[in-house]
Amino acid sequence: MENSKLNRRRFMGLAAASTLAAPAILTATRVDAAGIEKMAGQLLVTGFPGGSASAGSTKALAGHIAKGRAGGALFLRHNVKSGKAVKQMASMMIGASRQSLLAIDQEGGKVQRLGKKQGFTPIPTAKWVAGNKSLSEAQALYTKAGRELHAAGFNMNMAPSVDIHDPKNPVIGKYGRGFSTDVERISAYAGAFVKGFASAGVACSLKHFPGHGSSRSDSHDGFVDISKTWSADEIVPFQKLASSAPMIMGGHLFHPEFSNGKSPVTFSQKALTTKLRRGLGYKGIILTDDLDMGAIRKSFQVCEAIILSLAAGNDLLLLSNSLNYDEALPIKATRWISDAVKEGRVSSSQIKSSYARVMSVKKRFSA
Repeated sequence: MENSKLNRRRFMGLAAASTLAAPAILTATRVDAAGIEKMAGQLLVTGFPGGSASAGSTKALAGHIAKGRAGGALFLRHNVKSGKAVKQMASMMIGASRQSLLAIDQEGGKVQRLGKKQGFTPIPTAKWVAGNKSLSEAQALYTKAGRELHAAGFNMNMAPSVDIHDPKNPVIGKYGRGFSTDVERISAYAGAFVKGFASAGVACSLKHFPGHGSSRSDSHDGFVDISKTWSADEIVPFQKLASSAPMIMGGHLFHPEFSNGKSPVTFSQKALTTKLRRGLGYKGIILTDDLDMGAIRKSFQVCEAIILSLAAGNDLLLLSNSLNYDEALPIKATRWISDAVKEGRVSSSQIKSSYARVMSVKKRFSA
């Protein structure tokens, strides 16, 4: 497209210098590829199987973070052996880069990775809080929880769930993870959650867009079709909180209104770019749920999942890297992304935009 804008004189000058310009063009291509890989690293938050600072996988991830191959660490249940060990591992990751995103699930109830056994104050379920606390009391509760989490070294909480409560749901409703059946109440209490943690220096992620609460199966296990149970009300909390949420997580869910073909929302431009980014005017980070969950792992190779996620409009990719641990995953992933840009499967402008959004949140919530 650029050549059509060249005037005759500039065109002739470029033609005359073409032999000399070739090495410069090649050098620029190499530099651009290196730049893409560097940016790609910041779009990855990866897990590890280790449970202590001395574990090989813990040291390996810290090394990747130090070299810019990963932008942060994902802590799951198997990483949490003791409060002391978790804090030591978090300190190691922060030591590798003060801009690391250290992510964990700290919702409350059953989904609180750092709990009483690790020396943390138990957080009630979202449903209990919305039913028993005023908004100001809820925000105070979540501010206290945020301070504890931040003191341990964490700056990213993969919560709250803004899914509608439905007791028939096996993964949200069953555990009281949804604040209410009323979308206005969900929005208000989720807003208090986000504000409370943010005031303590922890970025929160609303989940699971466009709504997992009405599902009758669990995306941890496999493909989840919400087309017969989902209602338009489920998108309301995302809409109301779009201007204040630093992050929104898409679900590994299928619905024809949101999915491109048979793809889950995670790989859908229609859902993430058209409806969430443009339709709701969302300007923050869009992140994937763990790409190692059954809904993705059973049908897609990790390389394919990474590229499809970025092409759909995700900015930040969560990779637990624990079921089939690969120490070199961050190295491979950044190269896969760089190759995808070269092949035109993902645009360089998209990588740059995602990088800018991620770095903006990192600047705000860095240790």
